[in-house]
Amino acid sequence: MKTSLAKHLYVFNVLDLMLEESKFKNLKYKCIWFGLEESLEEFQCSVLQYALSKYYEVYVTQDELLSRINPLRDEVERLIESEKVKNYYQKCFEIVDFQDSISNPTGIFKHCRDYSNQIGVHHYKNIEIDKEDVSVYSNYVQNDKELIVAVVIDNVNILAPEKNHLGTTLNLDGSIDLLVNHYMRKQVTKHWKWHVCCLQQQQMAGGDINHMKMDMLEPSPQKLGDNIKVARSYQIIIGLHSPYKHKKATYLGYQILNKEGTPGLEDCYRSLHLLKNRFGRTGTVESLFFNPKGFFFKSLPQFNDISFQDIIKLKQNVLA
Repeated sequence: MKTSLAKHLYVFNVLDLMLEESKFKNLKYKCIWFGLEESLEEFQCSVLQYALSKYYEVYVTQDELLSRINPLRDEVERLIESEKVKNYYQKCFEIVDFQDSISNPTGIFKHCRDYSNQIGVHHYKNIEIDKEDVSVYSNYVQNDKELIVAVVIDNVNILAPEKNHLGTTLNLDGSIDLLVNHYMRKQVTKHWKWHVCCLQQQQMAGGDINHMKMDMLEPSPQKLGDNIKVARSYQIIIGLHSPYKHKKATYLGYQILNKEGTPGLEDCYRSLHLLKNRFGRTGTVESLFFNPKGFFFKSLPQFNDISFQDIIKLKQNVLA
């Protein structure tokens, strides 16, 4: 679900604004997406899933799109060929540079640096060290200052190992540190002013029976898998929680499991936790409706609000 939220924030939500809001139609935006665990085909399927749900309220799984179990329905195949879906798909890959063959920290950085050289200039300056002139990095100037560049790395827990400057092969902890701190934090975001989103899994132990007994299943920075230290470098940390995964009957006033003929939200509920925020409030929680077949999120009304019945109908259509 972390991938779904990243797609919603950095791809689909941005593209929707560009296509539907007049003030954003000329937005200049590029998203470099490193799919360490996802293939190009899988990413393409998610774009189709989103477009089908957006324009036609048709909800299909990746298995259905790829005819893994049964042949794809003629109706869905016809909708995929519609102008709306084809246009959305084309526009998506005009703003997204999807990479699924680069998985080590230096390779990721070099790909970003190559693109930065295409759209701007890196400047250096000479300083005197021990009576010798040494060239050091100064600043980066992007040719088009209105261009917004985002980098999504999905996910850092499966980075490929590489060697450090001493020739020693780094473990996963060291690889994450190299990517997040040395490359992304100290250079890409600090000097280039790009946006970087690092997806990072929770420790497996964070959802074990002991945490369940103590009712401590919600995400926290202390549960970041494989390298907790990088939490210090992140500007914002967002966590997602699925009470349905742990078979919780209710959560934050919302019914999760079906009970006595009353439908719950089941797998369509997620809570979003703002765990760290250097720019504003933190410690807040937002209840969201999640479409697992369409990759979109929306804020939930109160459980007793009259509009909540529309949410239940949507959930039943999605999970049908």
